Amino acid sequence: MTGRTHGRGRVASSALLATIGIGVQGLAKLLVTVVVGRVFGTETLGQTTALLSMSVFTALLWPNAAGNTASRVLAIALRGRRSDTAVNRLLGASMAVSSVVLAAVTVPVALAWGASPGMVVGGVGVVVGYGLYCYARGAQLGYDRAPKVALWDTVTSLLALGLLVAACVARLEPLVLLPLAIGYTVFAVACWPRGNRAPGAPEPTAGVLAFAAWNVLAVVTSNGLLQLTMISAQVSVSAHEAGVYAAAFTLATPASMVGQALGQVLVPAFAHRSDGGSLRSRGVLLLVGGFTAGTAVVFGLVAWLAGWFLPLVYPAEGAEAVADLRYLMVGVWVFTVGLVPAALLLASGRSRQVALASVAGFVVGVVLMAVLAPTWGVAGGSTGFLVGSAVNLVVVVVLGLRAAR
Repeated sequence: MTGRTHGRGRVASSALLATIGIGVQGLAKLLVTVVVGRVFGTETLGQTTALLSMSVFTALLWPNAAGNTASRVLAIALRGRRSDTAVNRLLGASMAVSSVVLAAVTVPVALAWGASPGMVVGGVGVVVGYGLYCYARGAQLGYDRAPKVALWDTVTSLLALGLLVAACVARLEPLVLLPLAIGYTVFAVACWPRGNRAPGAPEPTAGVLAFAAWNVLAVVTSNGLLQLTMISAQVSVSAHEAGVYAAAFTLATPASMVGQALGQVLVPAFAHRSDGGSLRSRGVLLLVGGFTAGTAVVFGLVAWLAGWFLPLVYPAEGAEAVADLRYLMVGVWVFTVGLVPAALLLASGRSRQVALASVAGFVVGVVLMAVLAPTWGVAGGSTGFLVGSAVNLVVVVVLGLRAAR
């Protein structure tokens, strides 16, 4: 087996483990909402879901980008045998500041939503804990430790579910978010970057925070466009039609986790390469083409089987949501494919270009949603998302084929 073949196999296995880890965490979060709704009722479920959504959104404002930055810079330091102490100190300090700020923002928002004091504490815990989780996860992938990430994803998910059962048995309704908050925090403690102990010169910190700041813009606009499809449905059609679309949206969007998981692995895997994972490289082009074809088959299969499984998952809305899911899956596929060349650009340090490509797609998508939604309904939102994602995909592919300046 050649070194190049071995490298591709290692990237594939790491991507698989990262996907499994994300899937386990996502399943745990889904089970938490299901159990909370069944045991404590609709009102508690609404507050729980809102605060969980807030934790995901606030993570986009810094922790997610800090994790992406750590995955790249720590990988470069590791392969260059340079000390990453200064980088870890800088990014760790930025995470401490962001945790305090996000916690301070969460308190008045949760109170405005009518949350009880216990729910506010849980909300703060899950916002801070999830942010620390995102950062620590990115750092460990930078150290090429996907097996460790998958292990702790599984352990902490089981821990969170066990604590949730205890809270339900004890009828501790205000504390239903604490199990997830504890799970995320335990993961962060176990996987916090503690340095590579390299004896060489320190890895430079110049440009690290700027790289992360541009990545904030990229992740907010790319993920924001996806969320706007649901918001577009809520403001342009009836409550019933929006509910039908929500059934399709809930099942379509997790498919993008495949691209996110691969992207998290590609950034550190290609960060040390002289070509930066350029699409001019035959191996990289085969990787992107193979991923594109593979996800087309998988996503196409999901769309084809929608008429069978949607009514099973959502008996009331499923049959009506089939057409919405099939159209939305096209946009989610284009969005997912775009994550891979974007990750390769991030690996080469071109965070600013990724952000600008994402902004271009976001602007086009929002304009189309605003124009089409009043007459096309939910299809207008899906069309805006599809075209915006296509714009982003085309731009990052073109940038990937061009040499970095």
